[in-house]
Amino acid sequence: MTSSNEAELLARLQAQFGDMNVSEFLNGCPENDNSAADNDDDSESSIEDPSPEELAAWQEAQFAKGKMRLQTQEMLKDAATAGRRRRRGGNKSLLDRHEGDDKDWERVPATPDLNESSVFFPNNADGMDLATGVHPLLQKLTAFDPEVLGTKWHRLFSSSGGDGVSLTNLLDKLRGYDGATIIIFGGQPSAGRCLGNVNCLKPVSIGFFTFDMWIESDDMFGSDDDCFLFTLDQAANDVKIFPSRNRENPSRKGMNRYMYCNRNDKSEVSGLGIGGTSARPRLHITESLEDCRAFAYDELFEDGDLLPFNDSLYYFDVNEIEVWAVGEHSEEGLAAQAKQKEIEMARLEQARRVDKRLLLEHIENGFAWKSGNQPGLFGHRDHTEMR
Repeated sequence: MTSSNEAELLARLQAQFGDMNVSEFLNGCPENDNSAADNDDDSESSIEDPSPEELAAWQEAQFAKGKMRLQTQEMLKDAATAGRRRRRGGNKSLLDRHEGDDKDWERVPATPDLNESSVFFPNNADGMDLATGVHPLLQKLTAFDPEVLGTKWHRLFSSSGGDGVSLTNLLDKLRGYDGATIIIFGGQPSAGRCLGNVNCLKPVSIGFFTFDMWIESDDMFGSDDDCFLFTLDQAANDVKIFPSRNRENPSRKGMNRYMYCNRNDKSEVSGLGIGGTSARPRLHITESLEDCRAFAYDELFEDGDLLPFNDSLYYFDVNEIEVWAVGEHSEEGLAAQAKQKEIEMARLEQARRVDKRLLLEHIENGFAWKSGNQPGLFGHRDHTEMR
């Protein structure tokens, strides 16, 4: 904790404890008390011995001061810990902890709590932590950023949970949620792209974490440099993380755009993209969820294979999708999203009522003639009668 932060905390404590000098509690008795004690030793005291009641009161006051001193030291210690956690949350992860800088960074215990079941982190998997009930792959994933991932996980979308394998449904569930999300795609090699004797049933699990909100746009968006791609290997019980190249580069913070989402058939690339460019994303999820592609490198994320095979020309088909809202503010984001959807539904209902009113007005007017003397729905009858 910096000296300015410590001074600020001492000022707040001083205001709380009133006339008592908080600095004395941290440093022991003040120098004035020591000099007073020396003077008493040099000369005989004319004060009478204290009574038992006075001695008990003095002991109680000293006990109270000692207790306050301990409380103050604990508060300063907690403030320093919080400062280190905030510092770690900015750039560092637990993976960096092994590089000899443990004295500057604090390990933060984390236990993710999923509010619903997950096909990627089943509860009956081998290697489950009996104490916490956390899937081993989820433990390894959480270790990369425990302050965010070691929190409550709220399921926003699950294809096997009733939302269907649909990109349209996925984007509808994501729309309006302004918070950290984890999206995981499960699949297998594209059958039409397999070469030779490759096992076209080999599973694929690719995920992406970001603090940025998902939107539909013609251009790349999302400048959160703490985002990362990852893969889950159920057979090997392994998680691979591919962080952004700017994660540890403060001079380029916020300069890249990592996300792409466009369902316009006329666009160069239709669907959802992560990394790379809008013309060639590192991970491309097509609107049909077939013939998706996952490349091993791009300029935005660290290199590495996203697919456990290379005999299908980097193509795979998606058959499972999950999206989770994560982080300590996820519940606030969910509440804001629900409120926004209520507003949108109210506007839609109002528009429907207006359309019905206009329809009734046209019916009452007989649909005989429209503006510009153009015949309406029943205009042919009037036209026939005039003939």
